[in-house]
Amino acid sequence: MKPTTSRLIFIDIIRAFAICMMLEGHFIDGLLAPEYRDENNLIFSTWLYIRGMTAPVFFTVSGFIFTYLLIREQNPEKMGWNHVRVQKGVRRGISLVFIAYLLRANIFNLFSDMTDMNVRKVDVLHCIGFSLLFLIAFYLASYKRKSHYLLPVFLLMI
Repeated sequence: MKPTTSRLIFIDIIRAFAICMMLEGHFIDGLLAPEYRDENNLIFSTWLYIRGMTAPVFFTVSGFIFTYLLIREQNPEKMGWNHVRVQKGVRRGISLVFIAYLLRANIFNLFSDMTDMNVRKVDVLHCIGFSLLFLIAFYLASYKRKSHYLLPVFLLMI
């Protein structure tokens, strides 16, 4: 008899598919000659449309997995701020936002009188870091409720 695992296989399959599609999209985008980049071509336009969906699918599935791991814990002593995922997630979220601003900062103009608007642009690291912190904040606001479906239902409503 096979031991049962608590993994959600279909989520792992979707995430693996999104990773493969993202790799495929980057390889084709990097190697495809300019003369084949015709948006009137059905094959290229279909590929371009599907390529646009891979990152949102990957981020959505990753957020779903993180939320699932947060609400799966049933031991009251390991919930809230004591939850391992909360502690790791806060550190990871803050470090992602810090790294995102560090990458956007123009160190050469730091002490000059020029205003650098580049630091105000939003990057994918900002989105991931702030989304992670938002998920944790909403989890901390809702984990004491008896309903374990409050967090997923709210996230689906967004």
